[in-house]
Amino acid sequence: MDSGHLRALKAGSWSKLICGASYQDTASIEPLSWVFTLAGVNCIDVCADPAVVAAARRGIQRAGTTPPLLMVSLNDDTDPHFRKAHFDPQVCPPDCPRPCERVCPVQAISTAGVDAARCYGCGRCLEICPYQYITARTYVHRPAAVIELLHHQPIAALEIHTQTGHEHSFAHLWRQLQPWVQRLQVLAISCPDHPQVIPYLWNLYKIITPLPCALIWQADGRPMSGDIGAGTTWATVRLAQKILDRGPPGFVQLAGGTNQATWPLVQKLNLPVHGVAYGSYARKSLQPYLQNLDNSDVLAAAVHTAQELIAPKRPDAGDWAFAAAPAPTVPG
Repeated sequence: MDSGHLRALKAGSWSKLICGASYQDTASIEPLSWVFTLAGVNCIDVCADPAVVAAARRGIQRAGTTPPLLMVSLNDDTDPHFRKAHFDPQVCPPDCPRPCERVCPVQAISTAGVDAARCYGCGRCLEICPYQYITARTYVHRPAAVIELLHHQPIAALEIHTQTGHEHSFAHLWRQLQPWVQRLQVLAISCPDHPQVIPYLWNLYKIITPLPCALIWQADGRPMSGDIGAGTTWATVRLAQKILDRGPPGFVQLAGGTNQATWPLVQKLNLPVHGVAYGSYARKSLQPYLQNLDNSDVLAAAVHTAQELIAPKRPDAGDWAFAAAPAPTVPG
């Protein structure tokens, strides 16, 4: 592992951009990767799609600075991160007020239906449809496709999305990945909260041990909701505290509901997590800039916005102190 990224994990200042396990909008992923690389992010997590990986790599290379680790995500079984909304626009009544369009955070819904590349499966449209015409199409990544990516692309990190009770499917997936584990610098395991989540994580730890790379437990508090409001961050903080108190060895990183309120809350509680991953909130915050990054002033503002989010802030008092990342050199 690049020593800077490892130091960030150990120091508790690790940051990750989540482009989304199902998000395939390459027109946004490339500039997002460019901006967050300039901002000094440690890792960029994308879906296991060759076109998406290529877009992220273009953005990273365009930055011309220390590259973050490139991570791909897969699931061991059915998981809400791996789904797409779908409906037939021909059956929609012409007088429908179309609340689905208003609630979609990425403008993936129109009179033509759902733009599958943009949809990342947040599910907000499913319940709001007054006719219940919208359904979710779920899928499970084929390990062979991910292994192909690991073989041909500079993928340094892997994230497995799992849920309590998936021991058998996780073990099966892990056996298939075993020949390629030596290539990894980081393995992240993302799991939502559950009354039995701690015993479950210990079971997973037994399956993957010994592990030749760094291990991150991703506390997936309230998935795909960080752009809704500041309060969503509480769920991941509560889950992280459980893992820190009783969970297996490994680094602990927040995700799911993370936003601008996350680091202040971590510092207020003096919670010794090792980092934070930002998804929907980060993407939404940067969206206004992405079409005009050729303007050096816009690029500088975008990088500043990204850095303000991912660089842990030094509190006024106490031992919980991190040095902010140095300001990037912005082309232009």
